[in-house]
Amino acid sequence: MVFRNHQRTYLVVAGVMSAIAFTATAALAQSRELWMYNGDATAVEGYFNAGESIYATCDADCTDLDITLYDSRGNVVAQDLLPDANPIVVAPSAGNYQVLLSMPSCTTDAGCAVWVDSDQGF
Repeated sequence: MVFRNHQRTYLVVAGVMSAIAFTATAALAQSRELWMYNGDATAVEGYFNAGESIYATCDADCTDLDITLYDSRGNVVAQDLLPDANPIVVAPSAGNYQVLLSMPSCTTDAGCAVWVDSDQGF
């Protein structure tokens, strides 16, 4: 098999002497996995469609995680500051955004695992 990825070509032989050629596109969507400590804030960027949900969750040592969504001009367009560990916001229109994750409560000094994703991935 031949895999083509924007700049690379891979050859994988299937069976004893047969090969099948096809084109595959690179996966663009993926979850973001982060490690945060009590009081930390970190930002990730992505392109989101209008109405697309952006959500996060954290491990059992986290009791509060918040999301603030900024547009490309730095304006706050959505936020979830509820005292829970599963915040969600919705992009108001298609475009590039900054997602600020804040951790008001991680109960261990070792830190907490955080995952952030969206309906379409980013």
